[in-house]
Amino acid sequence: EDIPKYSEQELDEFKSTVLANAAMAHMQLKNWGYVRDDSKRALAFNEKNIKACYRLAKAHEKLQNWEEAGDAIDSGLKIDAENKDFMKLEKLLQKKINRARLDRQKREKARAKRVSEVKGVWKHCKEKGVVLGRVPLVSTVTDDDEEDDENVDEARWHHHHPHTGRLPQPIPGGGGEWSWPCMFVYPSHNHSDFIEFFAESDILALRMAEAFPELEQGESETAMPWDFNNEFECSKLAVYFEVHCTEGDGAVIHPECVEKLKDQGATMRFYESSRALKGDEGPEMATVARCLERKHLHKQRKAWKKKHRSLWAKPAPCPVVRVHPAATLHDILTDKRMVVPNFLVTFMMFPEEHPAHRAFLKERNCLGVLEPKA
Repeated sequence: EDIPKYSEQELDEFKSTVLANAAMAHMQLKNWGYVRDDSKRALAFNEKNIKACYRLAKAHEKLQNWEEAGDAIDSGLKIDAENKDFMKLEKLLQKKINRARLDRQKREKARAKRVSEVKGVWKHCKEKGVVLGRVPLVSTVTDDDEEDDENVDEARWHHHHPHTGRLPQPIPGGGGEWSWPCMFVYPSHNHSDFIEFFAESDILALRMAEAFPELEQGESETAMPWDFNNEFECSKLAVYFEVHCTEGDGAVIHPECVEKLKDQGATMRFYESSRALKGDEGPEMATVARCLERKHLHKQRKAWKKKHRSLWAKPAPCPVVRVHPAATLHDILTDKRMVVPNFLVTFMMFPEEHPAHRAFLKERNCLGVLEPKA
């Protein structure tokens, strides 16, 4: 009967005081991460605990989280508008807080623009019947580069489908026509070219002629310094695209293979992750994106190993389709066998008589020739 009774509010205030004191102890030790965490917990029990609020603001200052420091200062001044400690801290950090808030607004505005752009791309692809795909953006599932010996080689690979950060975009005044980023890959010479704007109505041969013009009478050498045998003329090149996602919807795919982007949300997440991993959104977002991509990769690897027992059990090289040079980019994009990885249309080009071309056709199954549509 002598045991004192406390109300729920009194207990919450007591817990808040204890946590605020713990934050103070961590301040003395300069453990600013713990100061931040204990102060947040203290405020969760009592949002008017002004000492916890001040310690939270100091922790964010030391951690250089300027916007969060500003929010903590604003909360403290709402509790006590005349508090000198908060007023002094606000005066000290005001420029950095304002700059951080302005940067956030710019990021939010840029992200809203990107969301609109990706929605536009997805809508255009759905209307035209264009299929988009993706490849893993990471090659390991842990930070430890030296994994178990039997797995270390399985965890690493290289793709020839880089992400350029470019999206397809409508051509101003083009009457609904779009342009796409494209890559010309030359496996026989280990070179490539990037075409930033390839209009859907453009004929492939015209773009090839720009890169590899025919030799005029009296000329004997092409313009490319790496073309030692002068084989790269438009009329002498064979052009192919790879056929991805042949397994069917819902099938288990190898982590090295291209995966279809099934909806607008998946497309947006992939594009945002690729930007974050390039560092466009800062180190924290890069870490988040890396964790999400590793989780996705881990699921792919686990599913493949469950079915095939090892990542070494790779599928056969993907088949290819030869492209007639008179075909337009629209003809190619709307072919039912075409999947565009990473928003980047990729063509593989070989000189007709080059040994690498013959070796390529021995390795790959050619499904036919894509003829220009009437």
